[in-house]
Amino acid sequence: MMNHRCAPALLAALMFTLLSAFIVRSSALTFAQDATAPITTAPPELAPLDEAWYGAWIGVAISPAPAAATTTAAPEMPVSITVTRGDTHPIIAITVVRAGALAKLADDVVSAGRTLAFTLNSANRKARFEGSLDEGLTTMTGSFAFVGADGAFMPPLARWSMKRVDLVTALDAARVYSAILEVAGQKIPMQIALGEGRFGWCGAMDIPAQGLRNFGVTVTRTDTGFTLFVEVGARATITLTTDAAMTSLEGTFAQGGFVGPIRFDEVLGAKLGDTRRPQDPVPPFPYSEREVKITHPAGHMLVGTLSTPSVTTLARDGKFPAVVLVTGSGPQDRDEALVGHRPFAVIADALVRAGIAVLRYDDRGVASSTGDFNKATTIDLASDADIVSEWLKLQDGIDATRVGMLGHSEGGAIAPIVALWQNTAVSPVNPLAFTVLLAPPAEQGGALLTHQTKQLYDAAGISSEASAAAIVAHAAAMKAIIERRPKDEVRVLIDALVREQIKISGQPLPDDAAMKSTVDGAMEQILHPWMAEFIRFDPRPVLMRLDVPTLAMCGTKDVQVDAATNLGIIDEITAITHAPIVTRRYEGLNHLFQPATTGGVEEYAVIETTFDPTALAEMVAWVVDTVSRAPVQRTIESTRAATVTDDELPKRLYLPVPATRKGTR
Repeated sequence: MMNHRCAPALLAALMFTLLSAFIVRSSALTFAQDATAPITTAPPELAPLDEAWYGAWIGVAISPAPAAATTTAAPEMPVSITVTRGDTHPIIAITVVRAGALAKLADDVVSAGRTLAFTLNSANRKARFEGSLDEGLTTMTGSFAFVGADGAFMPPLARWSMKRVDLVTALDAARVYSAILEVAGQKIPMQIALGEGRFGWCGAMDIPAQGLRNFGVTVTRTDTGFTLFVEVGARATITLTTDAAMTSLEGTFAQGGFVGPIRFDEVLGAKLGDTRRPQDPVPPFPYSEREVKITHPAGHMLVGTLSTPSVTTLARDGKFPAVVLVTGSGPQDRDEALVGHRPFAVIADALVRAGIAVLRYDDRGVASSTGDFNKATTIDLASDADIVSEWLKLQDGIDATRVGMLGHSEGGAIAPIVALWQNTAVSPVNPLAFTVLLAPPAEQGGALLTHQTKQLYDAAGISSEASAAAIVAHAAAMKAIIERRPKDEVRVLIDALVREQIKISGQPLPDDAAMKSTVDGAMEQILHPWMAEFIRFDPRPVLMRLDVPTLAMCGTKDVQVDAATNLGIIDEITAITHAPIVTRRYEGLNHLFQPATTGGVEEYAVIETTFDPTALAEMVAWVVDTVSRAPVQRTIESTRAATVTDDELPKRLYLPVPATRKGTR
């Protein structure tokens, strides 16, 4: 359930956040809104790009400070890009960590000699960049502006500048070093590459736990070694002393108020930035894929991939059973991409090869989908899944009586909601046929978060005695949110929680101003509509009404959604309702269904397995068996009707518009 997708400050996965990093929902970039002249762009026709552009660049984007803030420095945002040759135009990979862009390919690239322009589409916003080389061809200056829904540029006009650096991975003499940073009992592996090229010393970094691969860093050569500046969130400074042979680098890692020792040792033959995982599907595929666009009644568009089998063993009258995949919490793309893994791509590939069509889509406001993710609650996202599945039932080649839904983490709470809506309300074609719930939450959100916090501390090697006060403080804060206590009462509890968490980290308490800022940020997070709704949401009434064939799976090393607690609740409900629900526990698997040691989130990136093959095969086999027998007659037990009232259930936001079956779009 962790999203794992915040703008990744290096220590975000190490130092426990207010809600134990359950989900961090990244926010869009915002700048002071003072008026300025519109941005200019290069001409639309493609022109040869100056050779000096090709390579790597590091710099900053600088937004104007608010007009009234005479003493406030203009906010700076680190930016790095690489420019390589493409078939028809340059290919630009841009990294703006605060915008959630990590080596993201730019759109709408135009070039004209020394001028280059492109669009970055990330974190629910579009920004148009342009820049020109100076006479020395080693620095670039330019401007950028956000682009509105109508395509018009929005003030303010902001500045950005970059300097040319060598791409360290292209240097034959580059050397790679490995280290493990220890913070608050957690161990974070990382690698750096260093080399000296035409433009001086350069470097890059891999921090798999943060999803950073071949991330450019600024390198300064000193009399005794190197100083590295890593521009992610709060700047991290790594000060290193080298031995005579440069086989080891030893010094300190500093970020914010944290300073700790670190030692890098050379790893011969190693390379940075290999992002492919062993289970990643590799073309050519024995099935067809096409991009689809689905308009939501609220006005945004959900864009995804529909994969259709070539195997016809499960088809009836030329129509395939199908599954909609629903991602976990936080802004996620259709592959549920996370720290180099693409679990939904792996799951989709396995299902399609077995003869089942699969539709996976980008969350609203993420990647190709439009809309505002930051304003969406769980019920809003359930509405997206509802509309997507209803759309799928109307497509040619899809058997509308055999369309199911697979949800992971928060998606495991969404799928039963959609089944409730479609199976008790008017559906234009057919109700949802089945659900697969991967690591589904079954306890109330606040309790789940407190439970998760304890497990994360345990996985980090922090004793129960050391974490006890923080757990009590966490539970008190959750209770206040559930009871809708006044903000001033909540703030007192959050302040106490933050102080207990800082004690566990071993860091000194910050000064009053810094503490106020920390508590302000925590209050903003916990009172966010999505978070507050999640804390209050209790899945049990929905699960009491779940009456379609369902497979619920959890790993015993899951520290985010505890298998014993949550599958235990589902088993208790099934004993009452006699619904066709099967629960399966997988020994040693974590929240992502990877074979794990502790289950801690820092392991996700360093484990090469994306989804345990046995768990994947058994899940696919269950779906194949279920769709072979679908549709099944549903029966609602009288005990369910007596136990749960309609007032306890989430209301459907949009009724689907009746429509005739459509072909491909």
